[in-house]
Amino acid sequence: MTVTFRPLLTSLGLSAALLSSASVQALEVDKAIEYRQSALRVMAFQTGPLGDMVQGDIDYDAEDFALRANNLASLAHLPWEAFIEGSLQNDDHGIATEAMAVIADNRDDFISRQETLVDETDTLAQMANDGAEFDELRRQMGTVVDTCRGCHDNYRDN
Repeated sequence: MTVTFRPLLTSLGLSAALLSSASVQALEVDKAIEYRQSALRVMAFQTGPLGDMVQGDIDYDAEDFALRANNLASLAHLPWEAFIEGSLQNDDHGIATEAMAVIADNRDDFISRQETLVDETDTLAQMANDGAEFDELRRQMGTVVDTCRGCHDNYRDN
């Protein structure tokens, strides 16, 4: 009798392993989306006051500007690792995301834009740390914003 149950048990074990694997993948996708959305929100929290200062909506404070520019530069590399396979729009994960499926088709451009953002935020932080003139910081902040906008225009559905 044991012989007749062995194929059944093997089959059930294989089915359980496959289902478990699918659940793990769904969990990873869920965590990846949550992680990148959180990282991008934290970046936006730092960017807001920087933008307000360069637009003249709040007074320029060199110390606060440098702090936020450094925070932004430290954060700029974080979200990108979480744009994993299966985590984009139309990937049947059932999670709300604005990350367009076209990212998968243009991975090299997407990575290039990520690298540019990291470089431009590093430049902004270094300029702020070095005591650059406000007009120079304003121009560099414009470059950072344009870099963000370029990616949003091509890869974010909003």
